[in-house]
Formats: sequence, structure tokens, C-alpha cells
Amino acid sequence: MGVEFGILGEVSAWADGRPINLGPARQRCVLAALLVDANHPVSLDQLTDRVWGDAPPQRAAGTLHSYLSRLRSILSPSDGIHRSAAGYLLRVREEAVDLHRFRALLARARASDDREAARLYGVALGLWRGEPFADLDTPWLAALRHTLQTERLSARLDHHDVQLRLGRHAELLPELAVLADRHPLDERLVGQLILALYRNGRQAEALDRYERTRRRLADELGADPGPDLRRLHLRMLTAETTLTPRPVPVPRQLPPPPSFAGRSRELAALDRIMAASGNTVVISAIGGTGGVGKTWLALHWAHGNRPRFPDGQLYVNLRGFDPSDAPMPPETAVRGFLDALGVDAAAVPVGLEAQAALYRSLVAGKRMLIVLDNVRDTDQVTPLLPGSPSCAVLVTSRRQLPGLITGHGARPIPLDAFDPEEARQAITGLLGEERVRAEPDAVADLLDRCGGLPLALGIVAARARMHPGFPLAVLAGQLREDSSRLDLLDAGEQTASLRAVFSWSYRALTPSAARLFRLLGSAFGPDLGGAAAASLAGLTGGEVRALLGELVRAHLVTENVADRFTMHDLLRAYAAEQDLPTSPADPAIYGPSSSSSDQRRAATCRLLDHYLHTAHAAALIINRSRQPLALDEPQPGTSPENPADHDQAMEWFAIEHPTLMAAVRHAADTGLGTRAWQIGWTLSDYLDRQGRWLDLLAAHSAALAVARRQADRFGEAQSHAGASRALIRLGRLDDARAYLERAIALFTELGDRDGRTRAHLGLGFIHQKQDRPRAALEQFHQALALHREAGNEAGAALFLNSIGYQLVLLGEYEEAIPYCQEALDLHAKLSYRHGQASAGDSLAYAYHHLGRFAEAAELYRRSIGLFQEVGDRWHEADTTVHLGEMYDTAGDRAAALDTFRRALELLEQLNHPDADRLRARLAE
Repeated sequence: MGVEFGILGEVSAWADGRPINLGPARQRCVLAALLVDANHPVSLDQLTDRVWGDAPPQRAAGTLHSYLSRLRSILSPSDGIHRSAAGYLLRVREEAVDLHRFRALLARARASDDREAARLYGVALGLWRGEPFADLDTPWLAALRHTLQTERLSARLDHHDVQLRLGRHAELLPELAVLADRHPLDERLVGQLILALYRNGRQAEALDRYERTRRRLADELGADPGPDLRRLHLRMLTAETTLTPRPVPVPRQLPPPPSFAGRSRELAALDRIMAASGNTVVISAIGGTGGVGKTWLALHWAHGNRPRFPDGQLYVNLRGFDPSDAPMPPETAVRGFLDALGVDAAAVPVGLEAQAALYRSLVAGKRMLIVLDNVRDTDQVTPLLPGSPSCAVLVTSRRQLPGLITGHGARPIPLDAFDPEEARQAITGLLGEERVRAEPDAVADLLDRCGGLPLALGIVAARARMHPGFPLAVLAGQLREDSSRLDLLDAGEQTASLRAVFSWSYRALTPSAARLFRLLGSAFGPDLGGAAAASLAGLTGGEVRALLGELVRAHLVTENVADRFTMHDLLRAYAAEQDLPTSPADPAIYGPSSSSSDQRRAATCRLLDHYLHTAHAAALIINRSRQPLALDEPQPGTSPENPADHDQAMEWFAIEHPTLMAAVRHAADTGLGTRAWQIGWTLSDYLDRQGRWLDLLAAHSAALAVARRQADRFGEAQSHAGASRALIRLGRLDDARAYLERAIALFTELGDRDGRTRAHLGLGFIHQKQDRPRAALEQFHQALALHREAGNEAGAALFLNSIGYQLVLLGEYEEAIPYCQEALDLHAKLSYRHGQASAGDSLAYAYHHLGRFAEAAELYRRSIGLFQEVGDRWHEADTTVHLGEMYDTAGDRAAALDTFRRALELLEQLNHPDADRLRARLAE
């Protein structure tokens, strides 16, 4: 969709439906000033006048340039601000700015017949969200706001005239009454109200309104009503028959409006789709799993937008996934529509094709809404689509209906569970504010247990309403038991039972897709990639992609981004309780016969092995100084991924680290302790570089607990060492020392030289931070000797740099340079970017303190760039601080301030304690 702009209300912009932060008020004012004259230049003087009026600041031009620069960075390349000799020009699609779209729609409406004009006026007026530039106030904007409000009122009156000619006086009356009270001397508006009252059988009120208007005009203006209003009055007195239009039958088939809360994003998306429909049939295919509220959303929007469809609304439940009946044939639905449109039974033709043709003819040119609920597939719904550009269609289905999207231009609106605020609104609407406020903790627990699924919330609320004296805390306590969760969320009817609702979609799956669905109930983590799903199921990538596609189309699984799949918690619980067949299709993987629980355990072991072996490969790529673990072979049917380089490894960790955290917990909880600490080991470098130290501590703490329970000495040593790394970063140095001393003892006992060496490095860092430099050097020298003895160049380079940096901290700059340079050369030889960045920072620090500022600056900048490349945000921030200190030492205070501010932004993003110290330094 690109970027869309709104000034008919608060100044706003949206990129692909998501709001854009446009910055402070003056910056939004600059954008508004350009949007009003989009695609036309606005001079610098005009911009200054529009933004500040008669009181511009001293550096108005510079400030404007700053605002324009920030706006350029916000807008897309196709929607850019350009400078020319005549001024600044905002290049944008005119239809993407609500003001210009509003005016274009009015021009089309005034050149169209009444039915099309009514539609176009409705679309145009629907673009208004409030007062123009409601969040801004300058003299220019105030004058323009008044002009635009006059345009809006004129358009509304034009729209009223068209609607009155079409006989829509009943629907129009409430709006006319409100407007006429606001503008009591507008004779055209009063005439429209009087005519609508008269046509609704309220002749006495119409005549009274005329008389009151006549007196007010005389009292306030000293004038009589104009000729048009006087003529209307006379026609009413003589009961002229032409004043009353011939009644038009209008179908109103929408079911009663449901209890509804939330869905503001989806409702706004429906509004935008309908507003942008132009001359095409609009089909909004609302999709989502059972119980997510598709029908609720469709009916809520339909009831809220009935004025847009004055010629009627048709509705049919096509029962696409009914548990007890076959889907409704399209000919049955068409026939029902013909009956609603007043077609005599004798005039209905034979055959679906002829009936569909008659249906399309009857709705042609009418402004109607057709709601096709619970559709099974595209073939079922195609005959029900109108051929008229004046009609709109809402389609709901548990499937994605790709044929409807590609063949008929449908605009899909996927639905997910409520967010926390929407869920709270829903439960409050169902139970009442008083009851919700009385038990906030229980309500929070209920919302958490229902996972935001509207059907689950409705079922829980129904149980609570049936027992008004029943404490919500008791119901919340029952729901804590996952084993009975789906039993409790059952209102005793198939339409209000999660099992029944989910089963409608589940039973329609092929056997292979059903098996994958059941296994997905055992998966851990927030989502799953396609390759991981293949390992879970013991299938090839091609096989699992086809099955995942079937599950996505059935809305049992959601593909939020490409090749990432997720499942609602309650759907996962339903999937987990479905038994797997005892005779699996692939005996090579499962054996000749295995129980459902055995198959699930085998599947989760494959999934754990998938993550472990892929993460192990990625971890060795991003830190080449680490020695590989001796992993067991992955389970049969597992297909680990193979990141090709550092960037792919970091990207994989960025996507998968939440699932890897879940994998550690799952392995620890299910007694698979070795996999728990091994996966924790693979996460260490990534989490450390990203500043996710609490996650790092949590992963190793969970692994340590299970290693202790299982008396796994090696796992315990690795987990102690891993946890100490997080504790050092978090400033808990005494705890970190205790962990490292235990790790060194265990590694020594086990004869693990690499583990012991790395523990010495950790102790050195602790000594360094606790201002014991000589003790730190001793630890680093011990570790260097061990690595050189083992011939480990990458490890040796790491400790050469540690020694060099410690010498810098001691003020021994000349002595530090050879260590840092050797470390830098070794890392360059090994093409290890992270090591080069660290050694470059240390060497720059030495040059900096020797007054060799040019050499130091070059090395600092190169290190910052390398840290950015490898994704190490903490060291990027630390080196940026060093660069700022160098500028300060060199006397370049402006560069120092700018650099410190950049470093502070990074530290604040990491929520690092050093941010407070740097903030205080900047304040000084």
C-alpha cells in the first residue's frame, strides 16, 4: 500500500497500515504545509509563514532544514521531499493524501448518477477523522481549517440532496437533526431536515421547524426565508404528492450485532479498503482459526457501516465447516438472496448459472453489502459475488482462499488473538466493570489462560455470568491446570466448545497434515521455522512445506512472516491431546510400533537436536576462538541447518534465540539435561553481544539446575562458566567469582584445558573491574600460556589482546602496543572480524593515550564498524565511548559531545548501568 497521509483530523501517516511517528508538532506542521500543496513547490518563505506565522525563530531556515531532513528519513523513497528553485516539493500519490482524495471524490460524485454519487460522497466524507490538523495550531492552519470545514459541510449537504432523491430519508434524519441544531440559520440544511421529517410522516414537526426557523431569521437577521424554503413549505401545506417517493424494498439480513470489543486495527483496515475501492467490487476475506472472532468482526463492521449501504445488506452462513452438516450449496444461497430481493418464486430461473445472473442484475448499480460467512472454498463463494462496482462483499473463512485473492482481487484481513488491552475490554464488556474491578488478579489470570482468544473469553464469561456469586478466582484457579483447560472452556454446546470448534477444521485435514498438526502441539517456543518443522516431523523440507501450507490455509497454524509458523496456545493444547497412531508411516524413524507418547518424545528430541546442531555450527562461526563440543549424532530424521557465514549465523540466532531459550527450559524440564547446557553454551556469544545478559543468566541457570540433578559434572562446569559471563556484565562480580572458581575446579578435575582457560579469562575480567590489575594480568598470562601450549592461535590472540588492554589500563602504553598489534595480526590472519574489532579498540586506546590521535581515530572507527557488522552492540557502545574520550582529550569538544551522545543511545537501548555514568558526564 505504501505511505498514506492524513490531515483531515490529526496529521498522521501510515506505512502499509502501520502508523508512522512523525515527530514533534512543528515537524508535523512542516509536513502538513507540504501535503496541502502536494506535488507543487512551496517556497521557504511560504513554509516559514505556514509554520510560525508572524513570529518565526531567529534560525527559522536552519530549523526548517532540520525538520525536512528528518521527514526525508521517515518517508519512503517514492514519497520524498525534493528541493527545486521554486522551493520544496513533496512528491506523493495524490490519492495517498486524504484531502486530495476527498476533493477528487467530490468531483467524481458531482459528475455521476445519484446512486454512484451517493457512494462517492459517502467514501469522501468517510475520510474525515475530526477537525483538520486537530493537533496543530498556527494562523495559516486556523484559516485553512475554517475553509476545509466549509468544504466538508457543502459536501454533506450535496450528499443529503442525493440521498433524499433516492428515498433514504429515514436513515438520514438523525444526522440532519444534529447538523441543523449546529447551523440553525443554514436554510438549505433546514430545508433538508423539514423534507426528511415530512417524508417520515412527521408533518407537524416539519411545519413547526419551518415556523421556528422563520422567526429566528426575522429576529437575528431581519429577513424572511428564501424562495426555496418558502416553496417547500407551500408544497407541504398542499400535500403535494411528488414530495413522497415510491417506497423501495430494502433487504436487511444482517443477524443482530454481537457483543464486541477491540479489533481497532482490523476495523480500520476494513475502513481503508472500502474507502479505496474506487470502481471495483471490494471483497475483504477475513480469515482466522475457529473462535478467533471472524463473524463478530464482520457483523460489527457491517452494522457500524449500514449507512454506507442504503440499498440493503444480504447475509448468509455458508456452513463451510459445520460439524453436523455439509456446506451449503451455492445455489441454495443464491436462491435465498433472490427471495430477499423480492423476486417472485415463479420468476426464478432454473439452474445455478441463470439464478446467479439474475442476482447480479438485481444488485447492479445498488450500494449493497453482501456478507458471506463461514466459506469453505472459493468455488462455494464465486456465484455469490456481485458484478456491480457499487457493491461490497465481506467473506469469512477458516481458510485463506487464495483463489478468491488472486482471481477476484480479494483483500485478506487475517485475525489473531486479542492483544492484552482488547482482551480486557472484551471481558469487561461481558462481565461488567464492577466485577472486573473487584478481582483484578483473577481477571488477569483468566485473560492469560484464555490467551486472547475471543471464543475462550466468551465461554469463560458465560460460565461466570451463570453464577454471579461465583468468585472469579476459583474459575481462574481451575484454568491453571492445563490438563483440564479445554474441558473448562466448554459451554456445553458445539458452537461454544473449543474442542468442537477446533475439530471442525481439524477433521477436514489430510492424514499427513493432521499428523503434523498433532506433533506441533509438542513443539516449544513462540514459533517454528520450516526447517525445524521438518525435523520435528522427520520429513524433508519439501514434504513439510506442503503440509504447513495446508495447515495455514485451514487457519490451524499462522505464518506471520515468511517461513515462520505459530499456533495459538489453546490450539496447541488441542493438538497435544490428540493421539498419534500407534503404527506410524515410517518405521525407520519410529520403530515398527510405538505409543503416542513415545512418538511425541522422539519428535521433540529431533527438534532439540535440530536446534542444538544448528546453533552449535552458528556459534563456532561467530566466535572462532571457541573449541567445539563433542555432540552426539542427531536423532534419525533430524535435518540441521548450516549457516554459511557470520552474517547468516547472526541472522539465524536473531530469529531463533527466543525458541532456543524455550529449548533450554524444555530440555531441563523433561530430563534432557545434556541438551539443556549444550544449547545454553551455543547461545553465550550471541546473547552477550546483544546485551541480553538476563537471558544468558536464565539459560545457564536452568541448565545448571538440571546438570546438578543429573550429576553431570561437565554440564555443571560449563553452566557455571556461562552464568558467570552474564554476572560479570550485570556487575555482580562476587557472584561471578564464586561461579568461576567452581568452574575452574570442575574443569581441572575433568582435565578440560579449554574450559579452564576461559574461566581464567573471566577471573581476569573480574580483577580488572575490581581494580586489581596485576591479578588480572596474572590470569591472562596463565590463559595465554595454556592456549599457546595447545597451539590454539585464535585463543592466543584473545588473551594477547586482554594482556595488552590491561597494560593500557595500567598506563603502560608502549608496553601494551606489541601485545595488541600481535593480537590484531593474528585475528586478521584468521579473518575473525570480532577479534580484529576488539584488538583494534585496545591498540587505538594505547595510541590515544600516547597522543597519536589520527592513528587512534582511524582504528576506533574501524572497530566500531566491525562491531556493527558482527552485531556486538555492547562493544560498539564501549568503543564509541573510547572515541568520544579521545576527541575530548584532543580538545575537539563538539566531536566529543556528538560521539558521547551516540554512545549513550546505544547504552540506553541496552539498559546498561554505564548509561547513567555517561549521562552524568554529558551533563557536566
